[in-house]
Amino acid sequence: MNAPTPSPAGPSFASPAPDAGPLDIRHVAILDGNGHPSEANGVHNVARALAREQRAAGEQARLVLLAHGKAVQLADQSCPTEVIRLGGPVLRGHAMRISQAGIDRLLAGAGARTFCHIHGGREPLLPGLGRALRRRGIPYAVTIHGRFSHVYEPSGRLVKRNTALYLRVFERSLLEGAHFVQALSDEEASIFRRIAPRAQIRVIGNGAYSSGLGEAPPSPAPREVSAAYPHFGFCGRYAIAHKGLDLLLQGFASYHKAGGTGRLTLIGPGPAREELVQMAEKLGIAGKVRILGPSFGAARDALLRECDYFVVPSRFEGVPLAALEAALLGLPLIVTAGSGLRALVVAEEAGIPIDDHSGEAVATALRQAGALPPAEWKARAAAAHAMAMHHCDWTRIAAQLRAAYLG
Repeated sequence: MNAPTPSPAGPSFASPAPDAGPLDIRHVAILDGNGHPSEANGVHNVARALAREQRAAGEQARLVLLAHGKAVQLADQSCPTEVIRLGGPVLRGHAMRISQAGIDRLLAGAGARTFCHIHGGREPLLPGLGRALRRRGIPYAVTIHGRFSHVYEPSGRLVKRNTALYLRVFERSLLEGAHFVQALSDEEASIFRRIAPRAQIRVIGNGAYSSGLGEAPPSPAPREVSAAYPHFGFCGRYAIAHKGLDLLLQGFASYHKAGGTGRLTLIGPGPAREELVQMAEKLGIAGKVRILGPSFGAARDALLRECDYFVVPSRFEGVPLAALEAALLGLPLIVTAGSGLRALVVAEEAGIPIDDHSGEAVATALRQAGALPPAEWKARAAAAHAMAMHHCDWTRIAAQLRAAYLG
């Protein structure tokens, strides 16, 4: 039986024995009261995808949502889900603690094969949850999903001093007391090392399809660039600061003022849609931008296939599933470091990097994309698809996580 290096955050705990049957894996995430249903939450969708994959592999995996406020949770029959309602104080939309009764519900029936996988960060209740798990000898992993990424500029410069102080004082114990912390990218791993130097970090990315469940996508049909080349696309929740949508519109406007051509299509849910429409009008690009509501499945894919590039201007992110799914459709990616994808896109020549989190850096990347000849666009489109196929198989990722759970 293996045990991780003891941490000052709490006692060491034993990992489950590798040959004693299936694991009891409890994926834990927070369902806040912002009105977005769980199915529109990228973090929850990652946890669900992992739970489904793990169940297909014979594990006992489920999702546990810690809910507060007017949280909306829709049924997903493919993944067993339990909702634990949180009481107590809420500060700026964040629940402050989980009660003892909530801990008891979360750990009901826990045994030697139980492993908790916590999804999220910058949540005041999580350090207390970590302490409770360590006291009971329940090993856990943490996936932050990019929630720390906005604290530092891509250059490494600290830009959110108060947030960094909070993380080092309060959430460092959560990370350093974990069996391991999953970094979705090398960029995210470097941030964790600054915040929690003694954390055990494993770099394991996100997925976009499952070979084990027979969901491997077909290769994209051969195509030429669009008639409106370059046609830029975005799909994701309309969280303006988080997703960098202000940078995208500012950069697109600057690109057009400098003589750029083409169009921009945004697809997504959220009440900020009207604010984005008004922003486009003020920037003088309303006639060149479509800001659509949410679209899913085949309908969303049809919209994305009209585009030539998928843009991820996020200030902070894990590795967004929509970007990986766009790559599977054969769209080169235009990405910030905050997306968690920039280093991979550069290494695989699967798109174009955005150098920093600014409108001008977005404009520069759009200009570079617009200047690519069709043959070069085809090469980067093929590279994006190959990159996603190689790195983004949930079956492979679930196997990597199981090895980390047992290590």
